[in-house]
Amino acid sequence: MSPPRTAPLIAAAARRLSRSPNPELDAELLFRGVSGLTRAGLLSQGDEPVSAEAASRFESAVARRERHEPIQYILGRAAFWRDEFVVSDAVLIPRPDTEVLVEAVAARLRDHPRPHILDLGTGSGCIALSLLRELPGARAVAIDVSERAIGVASQNAQHLGLDARIELRVSRWYDAIGATEAFDAIVSNPPYVARTDEAALPREVREFEPGLALFAEASDELSSYRAIMAGLQTHLRPSGLLALEVGLGQANRVADLLASTGLRSIETLNDLAEIPRVVLGRSF
Repeated sequence: MSPPRTAPLIAAAARRLSRSPNPELDAELLFRGVSGLTRAGLLSQGDEPVSAEAASRFESAVARRERHEPIQYILGRAAFWRDEFVVSDAVLIPRPDTEVLVEAVAARLRDHPRPHILDLGTGSGCIALSLLRELPGARAVAIDVSERAIGVASQNAQHLGLDARIELRVSRWYDAIGATEAFDAIVSNPPYVARTDEAALPREVREFEPGLALFAEASDELSSYRAIMAGLQTHLRPSGLLALEVGLGQANRVADLLASTGLRSIETLNDLAEIPRVVLGRSF
């Protein structure tokens, strides 16, 4: 039997993925991911035969996608800001909405020669590491309660050549932060989805992304923000910046929390869909 050819193989996979919002793109991304081809390379070899090994890898990837597993987990990487990050089911998939937070913090710390940044709930490390890329004089401490997540962040720090400028710690909120440690900026994309909203999440999120990073504790969807606020007086320097990603409909309530903690210059920024997504404030 003659080996399969590239274009028909991808077309057949797209038909299998018909329940996906964009099956043709999914099939192309999976094939490029397992073959290492660029888009231009793929277009140039549309009728080329596919090796048995590559066809087998592609079949496995398509089967996983048929079960609604996110493409980023299948390929083990995700694009964010200016880089590509290693991801696994131990961490949330980095999303474009979170880039709003990175952009805002980088802009506000640009004139600081050596900002010290704390990233609470770092996951893949995409926020802290992107900020280090934007701010050459910056250093960061990044914490996560998940040891597996810290392992992923460590891979990304090494891959990007930033491991000398970031310290990774396994910790629940400020538990591993010393009593005298203070920062010029505290940033976080914390768990903020209410457990009561779990059924409304897309299947790709609900069944594959880590609940530890998704869901707020107990029945209080603002519990993560309250935990972050509890450490500000000790760990945020005077005129320090707090930057938080928030969920749908939470921006005003989180802004009120910041105000009640005594922060000033409180701002709310919208994401690409014009949804309030980031809340910022300054300490006195």
